[in-house]
Amino acid sequence: MASVRLWILAGLLLVSACGVAVAGEPDDTDEEALRIVEEVDKIMGLDDIKSLQRMTVYRKDGSAREYVISVVTSGKERAFAEIVEPAREKGRQMLKLGDVVWSYLPSVKKSIRVSGRSKFMGGDFENNDVLRLNLVDDYVPTIAEDLSSQYVLELEGRDLGLTYAKVRIWVDKATFQPSRQEYFTISGKLVKSASFSEVRRFEGVTRPAIIEMHSALSPDKRTVLELIKFRKGVTNPDKLFRRSNLGK
Repeated sequence: MASVRLWILAGLLLVSACGVAVAGEPDDTDEEALRIVEEVDKIMGLDDIKSLQRMTVYRKDGSAREYVISVVTSGKERAFAEIVEPAREKGRQMLKLGDVVWSYLPSVKKSIRVSGRSKFMGGDFENNDVLRLNLVDDYVPTIAEDLSSQYVLELEGRDLGLTYAKVRIWVDKATFQPSRQEYFTISGKLVKSASFSEVRRFEGVTRPAIIEMHSALSPDKRTVLELIKFRKGVTNPDKLFRRSNLGK
């Protein structure tokens, strides 16, 4: 499920680019912040993964919808996700090539271009959250707070086309495992927040297995993404990342 990269995985998170820079040259503090973010990316990055993820969407009326999703990636720019369960959604696919996201619907047997900012399966994760969120390349970090056991980092988007203009992240000093993230608009308005828990050892990485996303606009809703299987450092077949292969 990627990035649920994932990450969204939390992943899973997948970001479009406008090429308008908003940050300048880093100072000494920024260099330390960048080092921390690079350590976090080694843990949470979704490049070259193969995963199976469970996403549970909790709705306002108290009901829940559960999906099992297979997510694979190639580098930072190509990601493929397919619904495995439930049966009514099985075979639904998504493909990200750079900034472009395609969705394949088995019911109509065709792929259509969709926004990276659309809600993934109606939950609180966006397509970009599940397929790719690149903190190292897309953001300029600074250390906002240096606590006894955690760093609190503020990340400013490098261009105006990013899904989130600003990100605030809490990182454990000893392990560089993230515990919380907050996502903001360019005006500083909180859009959503994510908590990370149940650090587990997977193939190639030790990282949080559960990401719980909350929307600031709908506090009575939440979406939980759990990594069932996760492998990092995988060379996935090129054919998975071709639009012509969708539905096959």
